[in-house]
Amino acid sequence: MDEIGDFMSSPVLTVDSESTVQEAAQFMHLHNIGSVIINKFDKPIGIVTEKHLTQKVVAGRLNPDTTVITEIMDDEMPTMDRYLPIDEANEFMHKNKIRHLVITEEEKIVGMLSVKDLVGYYTKSFKMDE
Repeated sequence: MDEIGDFMSSPVLTVDSESTVQEAAQFMHLHNIGSVIINKFDKPIGIVTEKHLTQKVVAGRLNPDTTVITEIMDDEMPTMDRYLPIDEANEFMHKNKIRHLVITEEEKIVGMLSVKDLVGYYTKSFKMDE
């Protein structure tokens, strides 16, 4: 059985809690990622995803140049251990309607699993790329 850690993205990229939404969005664009962990004093305190940018900033008409990233982040970060079967992550993400899952090892963040990563797994598993 394939493990989550075999398909997660690592290392996890972070932005500082004092960053503006604009800075975080540019960072995400530069690194071609759909989510970023927010750190305060080098400790993870939340997560921001593309969904936050569209639903909270654009739809909420917030100014990305003056809005601090902590104003739109989720401070709850669902996690799963990297050694669990990837099917469990798929089921969990589907059930909780999330597109990005924080992956841990011994309670430390070691990666991120996205819907895009799951598509890669199922494409490989079912030999859809041939």
